[in-house]
Amino acid sequence: MTAPKNLKRKQRPKTDASRSSEMRDHVLDCALTIFAEKGYAATSVRDIIHAAGVTQPTLYYYFEGKLGLFLELLSVKYEASLRELQSSISEVQGCREQLHSIMLQSFSYCSADVRVPRLMFQTAYGPDIPGVTEQLERLGNERFDLVKSVIAQGIAAGELPQSSVDGLALAFCCLMDQHINVLSRLNDSPSKLTPQLADWLVDLFFQGALSA
Repeated sequence: MTAPKNLKRKQRPKTDASRSSEMRDHVLDCALTIFAEKGYAATSVRDIIHAAGVTQPTLYYYFEGKLGLFLELLSVKYEASLRELQSSISEVQGCREQLHSIMLQSFSYCSADVRVPRLMFQTAYGPDIPGVTEQLERLGNERFDLVKSVIAQGIAAGELPQSSVDGLALAFCCLMDQHINVLSRLNDSPSKLTPQLADWLVDLFFQGALSA
């Protein structure tokens, strides 16, 4: 006898590993909110466990305290962004198109969750934090090296003038990052980081570079 088609299959019960992963992600998400609002130094373990609704032993089961949790957030969010940037530029050719792709992807990633840029910039412009500053510099250098490689290829192809690769890469990143930094703090920030703004900023960068 065939079972009715509209009979829903019973969902399999969640495994211990699945529940553990969900709890870990939940604590990370709650910590991201608190860190983005208050900054690393002003956030306590008590703040995090209160927001997540867990006990202190639960937090320490998944992470090595506040520092370990914060470093995990930096790695997860920054490395996810870097992977998306690498993927996006592999799909287009030419310096202008690749820089536009970097700008567009960065705007999209930060608009999707404004807590991420708030966390990044608050940490980058804040006081040095042992263990955190070094990690942030390493991750930031990886993205900067990606931009530098695109700039260098643009100079070699004649799309950009013979100039300092570091200087042009820094100018591009400043244009992009300061707009993300400021606009991500506005209440309607997702609507501000638009493709049109990305177009304009890339054009502005090339106008400045070619007229220098």
